Amino acid sequence: MKARMSSKTAEHRLAAAGLEATDHRVRVLMAVGGTPYPSSAPEILDAVRAKSDINRVTVYRILDLLVEHEVLNRLDLGDKSRRFCLREDHDDEHPHFHCTRCDRYLCLHCDTLPLDQKALEALSLDVRHVDIRLEGICPACRKNDD
Repeated sequence: MKARMSSKTAEHRLAAAGLEATDHRVRVLMAVGGTPYPSSAPEILDAVRAKSDINRVTVYRILDLLVEHEVLNRLDLGDKSRRFCLREDHDDEHPHFHCTRCDRYLCLHCDTLPLDQKALEALSLDVRHVDIRLEGICPACRKNDD
């Protein structure tokens, strides 16, 4: 399980992305970095509001800014539902797992997940982003079945 993100770590991540470490940005990044799973914007808003007065639009704008500067990944899940998770580095577009029982999303940091690059090239596709989501039952829900 991921440790909670400190304000110092959040400030360093923002600076590395060329962003000013404002109080609101630090708090939003800490809220995302403080969970071991991709969080929805309302979950992030609730976490930030527990410690600071901030409006919804500001949180959404900060999330968009952090995605634009490749600090966060945004998972577009359809029906205007989005979740956000930390990027480990510039190229970190990792797959995710959705538990169909508890509705939780997990980041999968695996070394490989095969994708047939030659098949994509044969279709003359210039792929800029790959979003892979696996679905099934998570270990916690499976454990509850035992």
